[in-house]
Amino acid sequence: MNDVDIVAVSRNLVSTHFTGTMPTNGVPWTEIFSRIEQKLQADPRYQGKWTREDKCIRLNAGIKVDIVPAVRVGDANADPIAIYSFRASRERKNWPRSHFDAGAVKSGRTNGAFKQTVRLFKRWSRCWFSNRKIAPSYYLECLVYAQPDAIFSGSLARDFVAIARSIGQMQYGLSILPRQAGEGNLLAPDEWGYAEFVQFQRTLQSATSYANAATAAYSEVQAKSSWVAAFNGHQPT
Repeated sequence: MNDVDIVAVSRNLVSTHFTGTMPTNGVPWTEIFSRIEQKLQADPRYQGKWTREDKCIRLNAGIKVDIVPAVRVGDANADPIAIYSFRASRERKNWPRSHFDAGAVKSGRTNGAFKQTVRLFKRWSRCWFSNRKIAPSYYLECLVYAQPDAIFSGSLARDFVAIARSIGQMQYGLSILPRQAGEGNLLAPDEWGYAEFVQFQRTLQSATSYANAATAAYSEVQAKSSWVAAFNGHQPT
């Protein structure tokens, strides 16, 4: 939506963690990452423009591109696949094709409002958090996806307020945040940590009061001022 994600699946490598099989040609994850990094470094267009992150190789060549190395769990052309987190020192299942398909269906059911709303929440997050770990874009997309279709009215301003209020009522440890596609609850210590989620939620709750004031404003000047306050001194778009 705001950048490009590429999942690079090594078809000849199988996740031993999720299949319990003996590796036929075991290759460490550092080597899997290095193979892609070497190709980038050898290309004059990308040389020196990449960094290794927790689960991906981030390329900044005008457009931000996250390249996610992966290995297959079953069929290389089917989900799930396995990716690796250096921070957690373990493999994770991922469902990129199913995630894309689910988002496309949701967007169709909401006349495109779903994707537009996700973009708005990602914009809001970038305005408030320089640390991407506080509100990762994947979790934001899943939060918006979890909202009922009826909440998407087609008015981005009203939808932002309604969804922000819904998120503000979630309780860590009690509320469930499912993946857009796949398994598990994202409101868990090994996913979206408690401290990070609470910081995100409290900041959003504070911003919601300004956003609500913007939708109820009697003048364009008042509305714009409130929206800028909701987006930490920035324009929403």
